[in-house]
Amino acid sequence: MPIRRALLVLLLLCAVTVLAVDTATVRIRAILVDGALNQKPVPRLAIAIVPLDVTTDPIRIKTDFNGLGEVRLPPGRYRVETEAPVGFEGKQYAWRETIEVAGDTTLDLSNDNARVSDAAPAAAAGGRVVDELTTLYAKLKNSVFTVWSEMGHGTGFLIDAAKGIIVTNEHVVGGSSLLAAQFDETRKVRATLLASDAERDVAVLAIDPTPFAEAIAADIADVRNGEPAVVEGERVFTIGSPLNQRKIVTSGVVSKIEPRAIISDVNINPGNSGGPLFNSLGEVVGVTTFGEQSGRVGPGVGGVVRISEALAVIADARKKLETTEKPSAELLPVDPPGRFPLDAIKSVAAAEKFNVRPYAFTEGGYDVSIITPVLRYRMALQEEMESVKNKNRRNRRSTNAVENTIKPMEHLRNWAEYVGEYRPVLLIEARPQLREGFWSAFGRGLAASQGIYAGPANLAFRTDFYRMALLCGQKEVTPIHPGKNPIILNAENVWVRVKDATYSGLYSYPPDAISPQCGTVTLKLYSEKNPQQPAVRVLDPKTVQTVWNDFEAWRKAAP
Repeated sequence: MPIRRALLVLLLLCAVTVLAVDTATVRIRAILVDGALNQKPVPRLAIAIVPLDVTTDPIRIKTDFNGLGEVRLPPGRYRVETEAPVGFEGKQYAWRETIEVAGDTTLDLSNDNARVSDAAPAAAAGGRVVDELTTLYAKLKNSVFTVWSEMGHGTGFLIDAAKGIIVTNEHVVGGSSLLAAQFDETRKVRATLLASDAERDVAVLAIDPTPFAEAIAADIADVRNGEPAVVEGERVFTIGSPLNQRKIVTSGVVSKIEPRAIISDVNINPGNSGGPLFNSLGEVVGVTTFGEQSGRVGPGVGGVVRISEALAVIADARKKLETTEKPSAELLPVDPPGRFPLDAIKSVAAAEKFNVRPYAFTEGGYDVSIITPVLRYRMALQEEMESVKNKNRRNRRSTNAVENTIKPMEHLRNWAEYVGEYRPVLLIEARPQLREGFWSAFGRGLAASQGIYAGPANLAFRTDFYRMALLCGQKEVTPIHPGKNPIILNAENVWVRVKDATYSGLYSYPPDAISPQCGTVTLKLYSEKNPQQPAVRVLDPKTVQTVWNDFEAWRKAAP
């Protein structure tokens, strides 16, 4: 019994000791006084509170719109410091103070205890002015990824760097079975869908963040005490991957705040979908979703899903991550560096004869096209070249005719290369063929034999695309981007009637995917009906050599 009593006394003493270690309220007020002696609160000031008596992570808070911040802390010594300077009346203000917390404590951050410096923007070499947006972009671009799906690409942003959690739009990932996230020109990995909400147009993905040591998580705006995350008229910006570009910044102002959306004049192009909308403090307040333009004049307006709409989906994704296998950290193929040399394209486009037969064939109910940059340029300019030929025919008998007033491809200059329309990649398209059904053909034939018009032919797709595989010898070539395009037909005239939908396949491959060194090159096309039994085509040696020759100019110019 004496031992038990001693233990009971010891437990009571420990309990009294724990109860004695209480917490105190620390209030921080950030107020600056202008030249007219008016007090100006400093809103959304990011403050780090660093314990000095123990080794723990800093405690971070932000002031509200009245310049007030509050936190409860155990007794002890702390260093209070601002995470970024505040610009005010041509000066920069920052604070670094040490406080002793023994009870409720108030700390005023003012002109008197601030560290003041000139607020002139940093200037780069040559006197270039670098403003706050430039600084935020340099930091926050490392939170943004390009998100790839079978339906195309969009943008996503990292919200948890340790666990690899990315937020994007639901319509970016759609029903794709293949997802990837690309950080820069050389690094891309598999992604897994954790959770999505089609109504809110929000999806949350997971990646293995190991290959992206410099990636950072974007801070989601913290709404406290009824304080808004963003206000109308506030300057905002987004970082995205529009029009084949990577990590492009666009800015604007908030025009209107709806219950579930933010309307802004930020320019949202295809590829921006799913990107973060940052407020003036660099916090995520929404997910860029759509752009609308009235006619063809002006930039239009952008629609943004408020980040509050994504919080429930994010919470659901975090739970599922605990039981979901993380995707591989192995790097996937990316587009080759550089652009296809335009001089080589022009020389081909000027040729009198161009044989398209090696590039196209039919197999297993598909029309298949093997598309190189050379073929794309030639087909795009075919009609223009025919028009120029007709013009030249009118003038060929005249000795005084003015020549070369129209030059094919002159209007392109270097813009096509700039926007990346003709990257040095090999495209293979497999498009399901349309055909007339047996009973439709039988009935119309019978009616025609009796001199009767039986109406239009009923057409339908012969098959549905599921996936393709390209083999160089016996080894399958990993595609850069395995894509699908929806085809929806609903048309009727006196000749045909078609109401059907399917997908065509559009896969991009490295320039050396089809090579004479392969020995044999085999294309396998899988349908939704028979996903295990492909239609198989061994490419003709002439096709292989033609495709290989088309990339000769790029191989010579490649870095």
